[in-house]
Amino acid sequence: MTANNAKRNIYVGGLPDEADESVVRAAFIPFGEIVNIEIPPDYENHEKHRGFSFIEYELAEDAAAAIDNMNDSELFGKTITVNIARPRKIKEGYSRPVWSEDSWLQKYAGKTEENKSALEESNKEITNGTASVADGENKQEVLKKPRGNPQVYMDLKAGKTNLGRIIILLRADVAPKTVENFKALCTHEKGYGFMNSSFHRVIPGFMAQGGDFTNGDGTGGRSIFGGNGKFEDENFVLKHTGPGVLSMANSGPNSNGSQFFFTFDKTEWLDNKHVVFGQLLAGLDVLRKMEKYGTKSGKPTEKIIISACGELL
Repeated sequence: MTANNAKRNIYVGGLPDEADESVVRAAFIPFGEIVNIEIPPDYENHEKHRGFSFIEYELAEDAAAAIDNMNDSELFGKTITVNIARPRKIKEGYSRPVWSEDSWLQKYAGKTEENKSALEESNKEITNGTASVADGENKQEVLKKPRGNPQVYMDLKAGKTNLGRIIILLRADVAPKTVENFKALCTHEKGYGFMNSSFHRVIPGFMAQGGDFTNGDGTGGRSIFGGNGKFEDENFVLKHTGPGVLSMANSGPNSNGSQFFFTFDKTEWLDNKHVVFGQLLAGLDVLRKMEKYGTKSGKPTEKIIISACGELL
């Protein structure tokens, strides 16, 4: 195995019993294409695994981004550790996974913190109140507009089908620099931005990611602040509490550009890793329509674009 190939494989320790392959995939696929996931079973208890997994990414830089974002994060209230998998040297032609051997596990399968205190309730009393947006028969809590916080809109289209308009409250009272960047990209006041760009990754039950208006595949985009096109994590005050949360996509700490994502559900393992700076005010039904075009791999079944966007005055 070459050094580069080794860096494509990561070890995830401290997996809770509830975490199966679909949960692990949903948590780690935002960082890049996944080649394989291994969750060794507990042969003494056929209903459970052994509390860890191995993930192979297509690219080493994606594995590095996963480590930066997910190490010491939480899944189902348990802290997980994420680092480079360190297999021992093996003979040529040997095909058995090294993590299937107890000697490897004793050396590398370190324990993680258990019974960590529950996540603090977020978004408490930060705004002037709450309002509800209907999602079929269900209602989701969203934020009323505090004074001074801008609203922007996006019109979404999947193939030739108009999905509708979403309206987003931007939390300038909490993350003013992040909001300034996103709002300017919505209005194209700098001469470039989100119009006609796509949501290149849509994973049902998880999130829809867009904002790469240069390459369209998750490798590009830039902020309005010049330099290398990146800017720092402003804060982690707001959390990924449910559907319709707007957050910054990144490739590690302090690497924000133009890419962002909307959550389809609560994604607490992204808290303190990604900067939340907005929330849907209207159009949760449109977000659900977009979700239906998603796949487990993240590649939408139709190209989903932002056909129009701007600020609501």
